[in-house]
Amino acid sequence: MRILAVDDEPSILELLTQILAAFGYDDVVTAANGRAALQILNSEPKPFDCLLLDVQMPQMNGIDLCQEVRKLPDYRFTPIIMVTAMVQKQYIDNAFEVGATDYVTKPFEFDDLRQRLSDAYRLAAERKSAILAMEAIEDAQGQDKCDREFDLGDPIFIDGIPGCFGLPEFENYVFKISTAHPLNSSVLAVKVDEAERIFETGTSADFRRAMTLAGKAIMAITQGARNYAAYWGNGVFLVVLDNDAAFDFGKLVGQVPTFATADSKDFPETGTVSLRIGEAVPLKAVNKLEALFLIDKAVESAETVYYSMAKVG
Repeated sequence: MRILAVDDEPSILELLTQILAAFGYDDVVTAANGRAALQILNSEPKPFDCLLLDVQMPQMNGIDLCQEVRKLPDYRFTPIIMVTAMVQKQYIDNAFEVGATDYVTKPFEFDDLRQRLSDAYRLAAERKSAILAMEAIEDAQGQDKCDREFDLGDPIFIDGIPGCFGLPEFENYVFKISTAHPLNSSVLAVKVDEAERIFETGTSADFRRAMTLAGKAIMAITQGARNYAAYWGNGVFLVVLDNDAAFDFGKLVGQVPTFATADSKDFPETGTVSLRIGEAVPLKAVNKLEALFLIDKAVESAETVYYSMAKVG
């Protein structure tokens, strides 16, 4: 795995190089600032497999660099891990918003960093394969309704919704927030009740478009109280809400737009759908396993307990 490490501290770059070599990653290139990193990325004939970025750097900070990297076609899916001493929630929020895969704070545990590198690379490869396959299917004409590119329970990546992450990035964000800033936020699950019917009566592309519309509606309504969201699978969206922002759940009842904004042919026989709202689960954890349990708890609440209902369509 080829890695580009970017930090303005030579001692940190030397340490990272030694640590990565101990992990078996010998092909490591370093850059002292964001502009130098962009020059390297644009000049290298072979793309890097992973990027490690510091946040606080002169000329161009790591968050701005991450945003610029995501604009490069070769780096749509590349894992970008922030490795920084900055623990403030604002930096964590901003990093994930512009496309960071994970966020590691110094000083870090060596085994933890090795695991995050491995996980990020594997998940990025899986997502790239899934999205490229989806794009190929959608480009093909006359897709058969029995042709499924994913299962109902799969956490498909829904592109084109600002603030909506892939599930692995969302889990990393929840882990970081629940451990570094406990009880500052909560996770809420919102379920599209008729997701199974939409999935069974239409194509994979129909289902993806329906979930995209539902996701956009949820994102618009929770704006101001929400940090980020993700699609969990089975028609369930996850939303992280700031506890400081008093969110009126009634907004999800009366102001959800309809699917009529799309051509009816795109959503055969779906009719109206309703949103099932679970209970908001406060985010406080001491490790990733506990953070993932909080997500599961929110999903279970939405799938079993009616907090409020919103008709869509």
